[in-house]
Amino acid sequence: MNNTKKISVTNLRIGLCSLMVMVCLLIPKAVVAQDANELFTTFSPALVQIKSINLESGQKSSIGTGFFISASGDLVTNYHVISSYVQSPEQYKLEYVDDQERTSSVSVVAVDVINDLALLSSNANSDVFFKLSEQEPEKGSDLFALGNPHDLGMIVVPGTYNGVQLKSFYQRIHFTGSINPGMSGGPTVNQAGNVVGINVATAGNQIGFLVPVERLWLLIKKQKKLDNLVNQDESGVVETAPDLIADIRDQLIENQTDLYQELLKGEWPSSTLGGATVPKEMSKFMPCWGDSNQDQEKKQYNQATSNCRLDESIYISDSLRTGFAQIGFNWIESDKLNNMQLSHLYTLNLNSRYGRNNAGSDDVTDFHCNESIMNNAVGDVVKGMTCIRAYRKYEGLFDVRFHSLLLEKDNQTLIGKYFLQGVTQQTAHAFYAKFMENVQWN
Repeated sequence: MNNTKKISVTNLRIGLCSLMVMVCLLIPKAVVAQDANELFTTFSPALVQIKSINLESGQKSSIGTGFFISASGDLVTNYHVISSYVQSPEQYKLEYVDDQERTSSVSVVAVDVINDLALLSSNANSDVFFKLSEQEPEKGSDLFALGNPHDLGMIVVPGTYNGVQLKSFYQRIHFTGSINPGMSGGPTVNQAGNVVGINVATAGNQIGFLVPVERLWLLIKKQKKLDNLVNQDESGVVETAPDLIADIRDQLIENQTDLYQELLKGEWPSSTLGGATVPKEMSKFMPCWGDSNQDQEKKQYNQATSNCRLDESIYISDSLRTGFAQIGFNWIESDKLNNMQLSHLYTLNLNSRYGRNNAGSDDVTDFHCNESIMNNAVGDVVKGMTCIRAYRKYEGLFDVRFHSLLLEKDNQTLIGKYFLQGVTQQTAHAFYAKFMENVQWN
């Protein structure tokens, strides 16, 4: 009897504990749901859908979300939402639709293509607008992403703040929640309704990314500084339309300078690949991966590869992304293939496509290539081919491809490649010099 009573009491305690756990788990969800409803009810008048309208067809070509940040009609969205207008203002116009289905035109005040942000202005006043947070949330804080996914209407999505990505050159907040197409440019807010980030991308499976509000603060401060520098005449301030293309060019040049200063500073770490020494991870934001054919039984040659690349790029338009970099190596050795077979194998690897080619003829010129024989830092003979193409709108920026063969070994070679997007000639020369210093036979 005693044992039976003890088991019953134990089971009762377990049942009560389980019930308490369930209650504890349910309470936060109820609170979050209530907060989300209150936030949406309060701030829905400050949310709009941004449309890019093709003038010839009269139909929308892209949509996203925007939000008011002042009573005087200033709005924020992603750059990529309005990029078609920025790149081709003669073909598109911009407008927004508010929560009352009212339509109004908007103009672009400033853009930040590196962080995918745009400041817009409208003639409408807004009694309700979002305030920008001045401090970073604590990790694990409840956040709420607002936007118009798939043109289905404005919604609010609860999620969690998981800090800024660590292995990334471009700052992005990791948001555990659903950011879907159409929500781009919308605000993600804390429980007080203050904006902590701007919706920008998703990796699916409840993994979203936000631009930190700090980047928006910097864009606003930059624009205010520019406003103070506008020329004046006797009648007052002279309003001038911003030269967005020139500003984007300056942003790209500044960004590539910062990026490659980080990549080129100090000594590159190295690793052994077959009979050669090659660079390995040059930075935490440029991870490397490797492979080999060691497990193949009937192989005619030994092969080992290493490839390092940025996981990010900068969106300029549907036909042009830039800011990407990739460097890779392929070591091949064989005692079974004759010289002609080896030469054919080397040529196939050397000429294989490398890097991204996501630019159209309106964006860039054709590649122009030069081939040469040179020596690396320790005197090894290298056969190299350099190919360069220029950006049409953004003078002084280039894409660079370099393919090379490390020679002087009868039965083996090392094929080295890199691809740099959106670099100046100075950066291209510096990267080439660093590459030649860090690739050699053991």
